[in-house]
Amino acid sequence: MSEITNWSLDQLLETDPYDLENLIAFLFRRMGYKADVTSRSKDGGVDVDVRLEHFGLSHRWLVQVKRYVNPVGVKEVREYSSLRYREKVDGVIIVTTSTFTEDAYREATEHNVKLIEGQLLVSMLNHYCGDTAKKTPGGIENNATTSGVAVLKAGESVHLREPVSVENTRLTLVITNRNLYFEQNSGGLFSKKPEISRRIEVRELVGFSHARNDLLLVVGKKKFEVIRIHPKDMGNVLNVLEQLKADYLRGESLLRLEQAKNNFIILTNRRLATITPRGEEALELKLKYIVGSEVVGSGMFSRQKLIISEVREDVKKHVFEVADAKGWKNEIDEAVRSA
Repeated sequence: MSEITNWSLDQLLETDPYDLENLIAFLFRRMGYKADVTSRSKDGGVDVDVRLEHFGLSHRWLVQVKRYVNPVGVKEVREYSSLRYREKVDGVIIVTTSTFTEDAYREATEHNVKLIEGQLLVSMLNHYCGDTAKKTPGGIENNATTSGVAVLKAGESVHLREPVSVENTRLTLVITNRNLYFEQNSGGLFSKKPEISRRIEVRELVGFSHARNDLLLVVGKKKFEVIRIHPKDMGNVLNVLEQLKADYLRGESLLRLEQAKNNFIILTNRRLATITPRGEEALELKLKYIVGSEVVGSGMFSRQKLIISEVREDVKKHVFEVADAKGWKNEIDEAVRSA
């Protein structure tokens, strides 16, 4: 079977240095390692921390990434080789988009420093990450089937990584300033590789609601979808989502959400809609067509009902059974007045 050849040195040289570090971390994850990119301000000469842990046996390597055109010399190898002794790790790896001098190779052999030069790096990327390359004028662009955590667009930064459960599946929720990613481990017993199972643009987020230990995300433009997640630390996720409000509240925004019987009832600043848990739309009322609302029923022995009157060619009445009918009525009336 022929090898996929999407990556090139020219593409790597056009990539933002920090994005390149993320790409190298993604490469090592595809190879079965755990890999984390260090903080820009506190890397201490380390760009990527790579680990392999199986059955109590662990190995750790520190990676330095150099987006160079000219060859890397002995000075850089000698400088980074000291990390092995300072950090007490198994070894150091230097990755470059260029080449290494002969003196650099000799120095690396003496200190257990592994060198990956440009052409070898391209071959490794095409072998392990051939499906993730997407050429654009600005360099590398991420897509929904690859690890958005590792290959970020220029200007995209990670705000949060949080373990979550979605429909009894353990995932990692990764929130950046542009996207929400759901990362899932795949692979065999000895090699778990993180992959992106889903990507949602921040601008597609309509809003969120939480009750007890569940967080409900409402996403979509024309058609709504409710994603129920169970985060390990609800406070962390809520805090980051609150910070992102300025980015997604420019468009349609969630005002109220409730699950009644088998449907979700969603009120935004533009419409009132109901959808099934499977995302099938049952009803959609644009606020401009709503002309009245009322609450019926005593609420003592039965749930109060909310009745919404809609006018297009004729008058239609829609009945909703909700926990707080009066609260819904007041919020709908206010939304209609503001629409």
